[in-house]
Amino acid sequence: MTDNRPEKTNPKASTGMIFGILSILLFLLPFVSIVLAIAAIALGFLALREIRATKEKGSAFALTAMITGAVGLVIPAVLGFLAYYMFTNGTLGIIV
Repeated sequence: MTDNRPEKTNPKASTGMIFGILSILLFLLPFVSIVLAIAAIALGFLALREIRATKEKGSAFALTAMITGAVGLVIPAVLGFLAYYMFTNGTLGIIV
C-alpha cells in the first residue's frame, strides 16, 4: 500500500521564516525586531538540524529564516549607528 500523503514541511522552518520576515518589516520597533531576528536564526538552525535527521521538507525555509533573521539584526544596528552619528553632530565622539 502506497502512502499518498504529501511530505510534511518542518514547522520550525516555517515559523522561523515568518519571524525573519517580521523582523525586517518591524525594523522601526528595534527591540521587537531584534528578538524576532534572534528567534528566526535559532529556529532556522534547529530546523536544519531536524531536516537533516528526519528528511523533512523545508530546508529552503530554514535557510530563508537564517538570512532574513540576519538582515533583521543588521537593519536596527545600522539605524542605531546612524542615529548615534546624527545626535553626536557627526563627530562619533572623536575630539579633533
